[in-house]
Amino acid sequence: MRAFFIVWSGQFLSQVGTLMTSLALAFWAFDITGRATELGLMVLFTYGPRILVGPVAGALLDRWNRRRMLIACDILAGVGSICVLALLLAGSLEIWHLYVLTFLTSTFAAFQGPGFIASASMMVPKRHYGRTSGLLMLAANASAIIAPALAGLLLPVIGLRGVLAVDIATFVFATVTLLLVPIPEPEARSTQSRPVQQLLADIREGLKYLFSFRGYVIILIAAPVANLFGTVFDVLLRPLVLMRTSGSEIPLATVLLMIGVGGTAGAVAATLWGGPKRKVPFSMAIFAIAFFLRAAVGLDLAISTIAILGLLQAACIALATSSITAMWQAKIPPVLQGRVHATRASVSGLLMLITMVAAGPLADYVFGPAMQAGNTLARVFGRMVGVGPGAGAGLLILLGNIVGGVVLASSLLFRSVRHVESTIPDHDEAIEQAKPPASVLATASEVPE
Repeated sequence: MRAFFIVWSGQFLSQVGTLMTSLALAFWAFDITGRATELGLMVLFTYGPRILVGPVAGALLDRWNRRRMLIACDILAGVGSICVLALLLAGSLEIWHLYVLTFLTSTFAAFQGPGFIASASMMVPKRHYGRTSGLLMLAANASAIIAPALAGLLLPVIGLRGVLAVDIATFVFATVTLLLVPIPEPEARSTQSRPVQQLLADIREGLKYLFSFRGYVIILIAAPVANLFGTVFDVLLRPLVLMRTSGSEIPLATVLLMIGVGGTAGAVAATLWGGPKRKVPFSMAIFAIAFFLRAAVGLDLAISTIAILGLLQAACIALATSSITAMWQAKIPPVLQGRVHATRASVSGLLMLITMVAAGPLADYVFGPAMQAGNTLARVFGRMVGVGPGAGAGLLILLGNIVGGVVLASSLLFRSVRHVESTIPDHDEAIEQAKPPASVLATASEVPE
């Protein structure tokens, strides 16, 4: 675990720096425009490239040297922050520059995330996959606590320029850790003379692996459908809390802090525990519970109750994600891990883009007006989600996450999902099964030439 932990520490600090910069730039953008539209576009530029570029990134990760790819991504992301700092110092920074930076950073993340997971599978023994997955979730959730706190402390003192400088320093540290630690690579693969055909063939190979097993197919159907409905929580949580508290920032900060604490607690638990033996049934059940907890956030509740629900759902998400990631690490052959990790992430997140675009307008112009006192929906659902400001967003969160939770729970009705780990061999076991028995090898060695 020592080599993995060194690289993980660099990637963790880099995540803290990136998130801190994104928050600082969001404050800057809102101060300049006073509108939420620009921040909504930044959300799209954050998630869109990771989803759309994922399959291509995964194919390239399996074809190229993963360590060099991770180093290149850190360097290029640092260059992006340097360019923004230079524009800020010159007084030429504009909103569209942030769109470009966010798009590029997200594109690099499409390589870094799957690349680091695939590299971790080569750096540690299989018995530690659960712990490495937990550490990956710990980095994501702990950075969600540390970055806002640091941004709040540092912005008044060193300003946006200083925050960008800190971000650049974290990229340098992450690059140094990658240079210091050797990362094993899978067996080199032959290349074709036509790069485009080769790339498409690699993508098809990753898809073929995912769709070769019925259990995988059901999981890959359930995940995006659940995310299509459940993502309303991620999109509408902040507007919901702000509308129910007349725009107060402290309640929202409290809810987001509790979500970060819950995610960190779940990741720490996964790291110390290592996960259950049957990871897929556990993960799908815990994911379903998380969605039902999210659904309850839409009810007409006190902010303190919403904060507790947010903490619990985040802990469940971290536990389930760590567990199922360990399963993927154990099952997928190392030579396929880059493209398979990236492709499954793209498939799971593809329908989320629809929700990210549609959830806000639906809450503002359809469900919001319908949940005003006296209207039809208000008479039906008013006792559950209340009426007036925030009720439309609350109803969308309630209904969407109930549907998502039911979809995830229903996946466990299929035997191929419940028993996927016993029917599909681990990649190291598959290699051993493919070898001829020792007796055959001994006999073959005695045959004269």
